[in-house]
Amino acid sequence: MKAQQHGYQNPSSSQYNANENNSDNFNTRRIIRLFVLICIYRIANAWMIRTQFDPDEYWQTLEPAYCLVFGSANNDTRNNSTVEERNHQNGQENYSCALTWEWSRRWSPSPSSTTQSTASMHKGIIQNARLAIERALHGPVRSYVSILPTYCYYLACRYMFHWAENIEEGNDNSATNKTYAAIQRYSKHLVKQHATYIISKGPAFLNAILVAAPTDLSVWLIASRMDRAHSITATATVQHESCCWKSWQFWALMCSITSWFHGYALVRTYANSVETMCLMVGVALLGPELFDQSNHRGQHHRPQAKLAFVLGGLSACVRFTSLAAWIPLGLAITLRDWVGTSHESKKYRFSNVLHTLFGVCVTYGLIGTIFGCCIDRWFYGFWAIPFLGNIHFNVLLGHGSLYGTHPFLWYAYAGIPAICGIMLPFFLWEISTIDTNPRLTLLGIITPYIVLHSFSEHKEFRFLLPILPIICILAGHAMSRLVQMIDLTPNGSGFDSSGSMKSMKYKAPPKSLIINENFQKFLLVVLLISNYPHLLYLGLIHQRGAIAVNRYLVSAIDEETRQSIEYNENENIQQYSIHYLMGCHSSPLYSHLHTLNARANAWHLGCPPDCRSSPDIVCESDAFSSDPAGFVMSAYGIPGDDSCLEGEVVREPPSLLVVMQDDAVVIENLLSEKLKMDHIASIRHTIKSLSWHSQNYGDVSKSDWCPTCNRDHDVFTLFSLIDFHFDHMEVFAKIGSSTEP
Repeated sequence: MKAQQHGYQNPSSSQYNANENNSDNFNTRRIIRLFVLICIYRIANAWMIRTQFDPDEYWQTLEPAYCLVFGSANNDTRNNSTVEERNHQNGQENYSCALTWEWSRRWSPSPSSTTQSTASMHKGIIQNARLAIERALHGPVRSYVSILPTYCYYLACRYMFHWAENIEEGNDNSATNKTYAAIQRYSKHLVKQHATYIISKGPAFLNAILVAAPTDLSVWLIASRMDRAHSITATATVQHESCCWKSWQFWALMCSITSWFHGYALVRTYANSVETMCLMVGVALLGPELFDQSNHRGQHHRPQAKLAFVLGGLSACVRFTSLAAWIPLGLAITLRDWVGTSHESKKYRFSNVLHTLFGVCVTYGLIGTIFGCCIDRWFYGFWAIPFLGNIHFNVLLGHGSLYGTHPFLWYAYAGIPAICGIMLPFFLWEISTIDTNPRLTLLGIITPYIVLHSFSEHKEFRFLLPILPIICILAGHAMSRLVQMIDLTPNGSGFDSSGSMKSMKYKAPPKSLIINENFQKFLLVVLLISNYPHLLYLGLIHQRGAIAVNRYLVSAIDEETRQSIEYNENENIQQYSIHYLMGCHSSPLYSHLHTLNARANAWHLGCPPDCRSSPDIVCESDAFSSDPAGFVMSAYGIPGDDSCLEGEVVREPPSLLVVMQDDAVVIENLLSEKLKMDHIASIRHTIKSLSWHSQNYGDVSKSDWCPTCNRDHDVFTLFSLIDFHFDHMEVFAKIGSSTEP
């Protein structure tokens, strides 16, 4: 009776768990080695990415983290003087920084609401709670949880820069001290020379280790767990794992690391990437509860399961839509506990289900959410609940559609096929043949996630990133099934040498579909060929100007600063102004303009939701796009102003100005004649068009206004057959500045 009260213990379950523990201990070193290899691959992946995919990669991670550590706008982002004083302890002068409206959104109470809030102090807790919720709904929509690693990295960088700036030359002539001094001088030179790269690219390398690599490893662990759970005996498991080419986990991992969208988006510093990592690590931690056939623990859940839902709560702080994946996970575990205790009394089963649902899933999910809110309280300086602000802006107000709309079924006919690529037929084959609960559990995560996101009018490919690793697992299982068909004999008869039917896990295919033993390598080559070409194009060529132009600006500023110090003996911090007359957030800003010997003050065209949603307000980016010349005359106070923007503050001409090629054609005369600026560089941005190779230079308008831009810079010819015409970002500088060529 006592045994029944605590749940039935199956002897085979105990033997399975013992074998599982021994196997896990034996494989720990192999898992560590695999993780190190994945980290190396993802670091190389991050190094290869030289382009911009979406502005959120920088404006929602690097820029706010930069503001916290280096920025002079600390008081605008939080009201916690303790944190600010800590950031100033090293004595460094602050840099300029910029935040988008998602971080600066605040509740502006009306006079009536202020009176009500004063009276509410005497009316009780309920009205105070209402006021707090109202403030949260109208408050920030971004959480600092997702940028915490970048923030810590930038803190370390700031102290490193402070250390490099304060290295003093030693006077000790001993050999040891000379060597130490030489190392210090070299370190100082290295840090100062590569400060911009350390700040701009370092977070991507960190993300590759902390986000992308754990996601890949989780794919391998989940597939391995599901594979072992279906093995009948330990012997069968060992035999199955000995042939990695046929294993489920091998092909799932191959699908993940060769996926073009993982290589293009997962290594970037998106909040979606953090959400993906939290989900996959959580599923891996929940492996026994989700996938083991005979692993019933009753009310004694493992600490790993509780940690998984803490990650789920943090993930909800980052993006509330992640609940579309975590709620099905909690329900799946609860359902398995209900089914696993079918031999128990209804009272015990009901008690066990309540404990799982509320004692584990809800409780530890709330702990993660509260922890995330405490992080936001620390950085914002007041109690902010960003996921409520996100719900208010995107759901209640429906303002997400201001940034683009797609049909309801767009994810089904465009989003999923695009991110899957070559995995799509394998994924479709797998879901058409799913007949076991573990794989149905994975499909139960994918389906509600897609359905929930389909209700939002604003859709993007990266919003599907959290479910792509799960698709890799299912597609990997289909590939392993296909590969196992080679267990047939070379003659294709399906019989062994004795004439009896060979033992196979899957039904033998028709003779016409029998695959030879080289199919595994062929399938792997197909994965590489079908993913890497467009990954290389998207990572190295498409929209590369957004990164390359800032690299050029920093090099020009560093060169001018060096000349100023060398020839004029001016060691003061040089100030530069940079204006980006392009679409809003077309390029990262201060996180890619960081230099130790100069300060940059940048201006970019804005497009907040206030102007997007109001027909009476014109966004700066829209005003410039509709009338570039008129906008320049209005912004810089050039005589003959047509008042393109009423009330616009007249700005001083900048030290450097960046504009797209088509707009540069229109405003080039204004820049040279009125603002005294010269064209100094043309940065390739992306492929604009294709044409058959021609000996004549086709872009006449460009050659007219930019004689220094030759044909080779604008056109790349492939095999003397096809001409690739590039769009450019044009850079102008003040006449007389040393940034001129």
